[in-house]
Amino acid sequence: MNLNRQPAILLVGRDTPLNYLFGRFAEQSGYRLTGNLENISMAEIETVKPAVILFLSIELLAKNQALVAELSSRESPIIVCSSSTEQARARELGADYCLLHPLTYNDFQTALETVTASKRV
Repeated sequence: MNLNRQPAILLVGRDTPLNYLFGRFAEQSGYRLTGNLENISMAEIETVKPAVILFLSIELLAKNQALVAELSSRESPIIVCSSSTEQARARELGADYCLLHPLTYNDFQTALETVTASKRV
């Protein structure tokens, strides 16, 4: 399969085990994973044209609030890894979906289906 034709998941954050895990999840779901940056610009996002932007933590989402505000007018949904106690804060910070720990493939699939379906409506 041509990698350029696969929809992209833009990963914001660096955590080697999580990067590997999400790379495998993305591959199994027909997506390609790109990113691994803690700071990302709008120009980089426009180059990648991600189907989904995935923040590895609430802290990274909070740190990138200017970018999140700019993304709110675009079609790129935001998923953030969080705990159940942080869900309300994640929504306040602009997340469309919270991927809760412990992370599983089924939850990842549900997150992708939920955010991509809600952006198409």
